[in-house]
Formats: sequence, structure tokens, C-alpha cells
Amino acid sequence: MGLSSHTTNVSLLPVVRHWQHSRINAMSRIALSSVDRAQREVLPLDLALYHAARDYPGGAAAIAATTGRNATTLQHKLSPTHPSHTVNIQEFGEILELTKDRRILDAVHALVGDTTWQELAEAYTNDMPETLTTGIAEYFRQVADLAETWAKSIGDGVVTDQELAAIRLQVFRGIQGLLGLFNRATYVNQTTRGADHG
Repeated sequence: MGLSSHTTNVSLLPVVRHWQHSRINAMSRIALSSVDRAQREVLPLDLALYHAARDYPGGAAAIAATTGRNATTLQHKLSPTHPSHTVNIQEFGEILELTKDRRILDAVHALVGDTTWQELAEAYTNDMPETLTTGIAEYFRQVADLAETWAKSIGDGVVTDQELAAIRLQVFRGIQGLLGLFNRATYVNQTTRGADHG
């Protein structure tokens, strides 16, 4: 005696549900690991653009609306699951201009190697001691984070690709912090040059 099609379908439902649940969990893990990675590593340029657009208010659709582009096309070009679609140079410039996302700049400088960028739009005040000390605490926090990551990474005698990427990002931020401190000192020097402290 054969099984009815209804009985067969009912018995497959738990298997299908399990497969769908496993697939959704795997996709969630990928998405979470991608978001986590975006916070602790210098990303490849395609992922930096994706995360910059994703974090922009309204996402890629808002960028497309602002620039007069097709939202679906731009979303496909930015999606890591559509590697055959890529952002062109004009779209790259528009995304960078709108988002001003430092992950994009980090990715570009990582491609070139041995370069860094410096954000010059820091808050300077008429209070010269405040201007000089504003960034010091943040800089030392960055150094402490780098030291902690460094210790964890080399503790087992192996530095993985992910650990190296995390160290690279923290080194970039440390160099930027030092340049920021120098820029503050330069600002105070230029602002107080006429003052005679003799």
C-alpha cells in the first residue's frame, strides 16, 4: 500500500523547515560577521562601499534617490552577493561624498599601501590648552586597544588574516591620532605666534 501525497508532504515539512532555518541562520551569521568585521578591520573596497551605503540614513535607496540613480541597480552593485555587478567610478565618488565614510578611505589607502589619510576638520577652540589636550585621551585609548589586540594576536604564536586586519586598522587609527595631535600643535603655534611669552 503506497503513501498518499498528503502524507509524504507532511513528513517532509520538518526537513524543509530545518533546511530553511539552517539557511537563515547561516545567512544571519554571515551578515553578523560582516558587520562585526566592518567595525574591527580595514575592509576590501567593495565591502567598505557596501557598509557605508548600508549605514547611510535610508541606505542605498536614499543614495540613489539623491544622485538620481536607479535604487535597485545601485543596491545590486553594492551587494556582496552580486559580484558580477560593480560600482563605477562616478558612483564611487557619489557614495564617498554623501557618506564621508572613513572605511572607504581606509580601503583605498590599504590598496595603495604605506599611506594614510588625515581628517582635518577637527574642533579647535580659542582655549589653547584645551585644543592641545582634546585628542590625547582618545589617542592613548587607541594605543591601549592596539596593545591588547597585539597581545591577544601573538599570544599563540600565530597571527591570522583577521587578526592582522584588526591590527592594521588600529595602526591606521593610531597614526591618524598622532597626526591629529601634531595638527593641533601646529594650529596653536600659528594662532599664538604673535604672542610674546618672553
